[in-house]
Amino acid sequence: MIRQDLSDRSAALRAERVPFVHARVVWSEPPTSAKPGDEAIVLGDGTIEGFVGGECAESTVRRESLVTLPRGEAVLLRITPQAEPDQPGKRVVHNPCLSGGSLEIFLEPSLPPPLVQVVGDSPTAVALRNLGRPLGYDMEPWPGKPARD
Repeated sequence: MIRQDLSDRSAALRAERVPFVHARVVWSEPPTSAKPGDEAIVLGDGTIEGFVGGECAESTVRRESLVTLPRGEAVLLRITPQAEPDQPGKRVVHNPCLSGGSLEIFLEPSLPPPLVQVVGDSPTAVALRNLGRPLGYDMEPWPGKPARD
C-alpha cells in the first residue's frame, strides 16, 4: 500500500479552524494490514481520510477519536484481540478481528485555538491583536462596524 502524506491536509484543516484527530500507527504485531507510520485524519463527523488498518481497526479508531476529540488530550490506543486491562498511558480496546494482530495508534486531537475578534484599528486594538497571538489566540479584526449608541 502506498503511504499517504496527510501534512498538507492537516495544514488546510488547521487554517480552516476545523477540529480533527490525527491517528498514527506506532506499533503493529502481525498479522495486521496497518504498519507503523500509517496515518489517518478523523473529522468530527466520523469521516476518516487515510489508512490505519482494516475495517475492525478503522471502526475502533473512529469511535475512540470521536471520544478523544472533545477532550483535546492525546491518547495511545491499543487494539488487541485478547482482552487486556488498560495500561498506564494506554487505552486498551479488545477487538476480536479475524486478522488476530494488535495495533498501537497514537490519537492526537487538533483543536483550533480560541478566536478573538477585535473591533477597530486604534493603537489599543492593534496592541491587543499583537498580544493575543503569542498567548495562543487566533486574532483577527471584527468583520463588521462598531456599534454606535
